[in-house]
Amino acid sequence: IRHQPKAGESISSRYFSAATLSENFILKLPEYIDQHSQEVIRVEHLAKLCNMSYSNFAKRFHALYGQSCKSYIEFVRISKTKDFLTFTDYDLTYISQECGFSDCSHFIRTFRKVTGTTPNQFRLQNRGMK
Repeated sequence: IRHQPKAGESISSRYFSAATLSENFILKLPEYIDQHSQEVIRVEHLAKLCNMSYSNFAKRFHALYGQSCKSYIEFVRISKTKDFLTFTDYDLTYISQECGFSDCSHFIRTFRKVTGTTPNQFRLQNRGMK
C-alpha cells in the first residue's frame, strides 16, 4: 500500500523525524564540504542545513569528527592546495581562488599556520613527486 502525501506533506517528514534527518545530513557533511570547498562555507549555514542551533551543531560535529567544523573546512582546503602545489604550476592567486580562500594572503597565512611552511617552500620541497 502506498501512502500518498497530502498537500504540503513530504514523504520524508512522515517517516523520519527532524532529528533523524539532521543526523543523516551531518554524517554526509564531509562530502558536502569537499564538493563546496571552493565556495564560501559558513558554519552557521551548515548548522541550519542540519536543523540545529550553532552550539548544538558545533558540539555534534566535534564529537563525530574530532575537530571543529571550521578546522575541517580548513583541512580540506589545505589538502586541495597541496595537490595544486605538487602537481601543477598554477600561481598562488589562482590556487587560493580555486580552493576557497578569500585572497592570496589569507591562503599563505593559513597554509603556513597549518603546515609550518609557505606554499612556495612546499612546492619546492615536493617538486620531485610529480
